[in-house]
Amino acid sequence: MYNSLNTMPTFVLKTTSLDFQSYKEKLQHALQDKNFGFVLKGSLSTAITLFFVQGLRFISGVLIGRFYGAEASGQLTLIVTVMGLFSIFINFGVKEALQKLIPELREKYNLKTAYSVFLKGNQLILLLSLLAGVVLYTIAPYLTTYWEEPNMLWLFRASGIFLPFFVLGDLNYFSLRAALKVHTANMSLMIPTIIRLLVLLIITFYFYNSYNPIYLHWSTLCVLPWLFSLYPIYKYFHQPAAKEDKITTTEHKEIMLLALPMLMTYLAFAVNNSADVFILKDNDIGTDLVGIYKTCTNISMLAATLLVALNTTVQPKMTQLYAQNNMSEVQRISVKSSKLIFLLSIPVFIILLFFSKQVMWLYGEEFMKGAICLSILTIGQVVNTICGPVAQLLNGTGYHKQFRNISFLGMAINIIANLILIPFYGIMGAAIANSISMMVWNIVGTFYIKQKFGFYIVYIPFVNLNKKNL
Repeated sequence: MYNSLNTMPTFVLKTTSLDFQSYKEKLQHALQDKNFGFVLKGSLSTAITLFFVQGLRFISGVLIGRFYGAEASGQLTLIVTVMGLFSIFINFGVKEALQKLIPELREKYNLKTAYSVFLKGNQLILLLSLLAGVVLYTIAPYLTTYWEEPNMLWLFRASGIFLPFFVLGDLNYFSLRAALKVHTANMSLMIPTIIRLLVLLIITFYFYNSYNPIYLHWSTLCVLPWLFSLYPIYKYFHQPAAKEDKITTTEHKEIMLLALPMLMTYLAFAVNNSADVFILKDNDIGTDLVGIYKTCTNISMLAATLLVALNTTVQPKMTQLYAQNNMSEVQRISVKSSKLIFLLSIPVFIILLFFSKQVMWLYGEEFMKGAICLSILTIGQVVNTICGPVAQLLNGTGYHKQFRNISFLGMAINIIANLILIPFYGIMGAAIANSISMMVWNIVGTFYIKQKFGFYIVYIPFVNLNKKNL
């Protein structure tokens, strides 16, 4: 008996060592895979960045909740919502179009051709920014009347000044990723977030003002990301492109024709993300509760952080492979990516689903009203993660119009569900509507991919939906 017990630790250590060695070999094998290795490295780098960024933003949110209260969080939500909606029209789908055009034109022609498209995208956005600023200045009084927030008139108008920086910074970030400069793009996102938290601590304890969260949004989430993206764009995009002579011209009209369906898709998602705010306010839900609800929405996005990391990395690679007519590789990368992201996201799902009350408590006791909302929203994110890179596969392979239709279906369901549920259940009804909408467009998109390409990209544990083992 003594001998058998004495040998058990050795046996356990050997087994653990073998398991660790097996995982290590699998990881090394995956990294050596030319295409999936790029996706894996880029996704892990982006995931680390996003978790770091989301973590700092989470801390910032806790500080804002604790020191400024739900009312200030609600006002910040209104500013972010308005700027988000206007940024969609300024972007006009150009960002999404460039994510497809940059890797495609680089593969077919050269970097200089891709860079020329990037510059034309900037020109379009600058023009639309001026128009959007004038419109926002004009309608600001109507927004303050609608939301019964007369003191916010100047805040809405001032937001128009920061719209160009917000959209151009986002465009630069995704263009760097489309040019396969993933790590560089991640740094341009990380540094402003660190500065944001440090500035928040300083102004909260030494220069307290109830509008500090809004000032912080303008400066560190609009202007700084744009500034920090300028040098990488110059070094890794402008300089190499300048050395090439040949250029194949792409007209503004071609960009717009591709961008328009993508604009409609992005608009559908923007309505999904903001219709709840308008309908909540229309049902006389207080600004404090709206702030609590949107805090839950932001936290639930942590569950999809790895999926976002994957999506921003995998789409340029899908576009590149599709341009090479290598559909089997597109399938292999899609399926493996879905499995990877779901398995890595499980710990976050567990925390947000079963410890939502403790998570919301960190923001303050009044935020605990949103605990059930957080769990409901997380369920939607679980389905979103299981289904994998649906949008990226369809947009990256030229089926952006079809995905536009799918996203509009999700938007319609979102609005109808919000209108039905919010009057009875308040912010919990908004959470249910949000989750239902997310589940519907993901599931419909999954079946459309199966119909069009002949394979599922969804990952369900212990179930092999595709006949071939990839």
